[in-house]
This record gives sequence, C-alpha cells and structure tokens, in this order.
Amino acid sequence: MDTPEFKTRSEVGELVPHAGKMLLLDRVIRHDLNEVSIETEVDINESCMFYRDDRQGVPSYVAFEYMAQSISALSGVYGRTLGQKPREGFIMSVSNCKLLVPVFKAGDVVRIRVKQTMRVDMAVTFDGAVYVGDTLAVSASLCTVEVDDPMSILKMN
Repeated sequence: MDTPEFKTRSEVGELVPHAGKMLLLDRVIRHDLNEVSIETEVDINESCMFYRDDRQGVPSYVAFEYMAQSISALSGVYGRTLGQKPREGFIMSVSNCKLLVPVFKAGDVVRIRVKQTMRVDMAVTFDGAVYVGDTLAVSASLCTVEVDDPMSILKMN
C-alpha cells in the first residue's frame, strides 16, 4: 500500500479536475497502485455542496459522485507518477446499487473505497463502497470511461 500524501482539500484538488464547491473530497487516506484502489474521506457539514437543511445532511445518492471523484483521484495519483495532469472521465453506468442509509448526517465522516475490477481500453469498472464509521452505507459498481479530450467525444461526424 502506498503512503497517503493528500491530507488536505487543496492537495486532493491537485488530483481531480474539480475545484471550489464541486471538489467534494476532503482527503485521500490511502492508495495502492498495484491493487488499483483508493480510500478517501468526506466530512459532512452544512458547507457541503449537496447539504440539505430539511434532511440535516447529504442524501446518500451523492455517494456516486464521491465514488466518481475517488476514481478520479486514483487516476490523478497514477498520472502524477507519469508527470501528467488529472484526466477527465465519465460514469457510463451504475449497477448493483445498494443505498443502505437515506442520508449522511452533519458530523459524519464518510469513507469511500473504490477498487478497479476490470479495464478494457478506456472503459474501466470499479467496485465502490461507502462507510460511515464501520457501517456500510452505499455500495455499487461503476463503469467509467477516461478520456484525454472530453469535447472530442461530443463531436459527431
């Protein structure tokens, strides 16, 4: 397992192509490029982008974006070993989704774990699990695609 080295939002921001309120991750706890996995955390509070006063927290379906940004951070960690900037990617599908809690409450520390399970060219599948403490809150498989130029896939010839 590689040594964690991204303990602040600004350090995490160097790994993902998000900034400001769209940067949702607070820190990278650990990553392992041999296993192709990463563990990140989000502190739930009223300043979180998707915080809802009526729920006193963040709806658990936001975990998919937490997983996606964790995947992006893993790509960013790998890219750094090659001297590359963070690449953009897209979630193509989500399967085997289980939302076991309705909301992440203010004060919760949400831990996100993702691990690559398959890669075919630019298409990559990950298993993701999101925990509050030791309790599994959300799990899913995400099929993603990583691209060099996101605008090129929008052009139709």
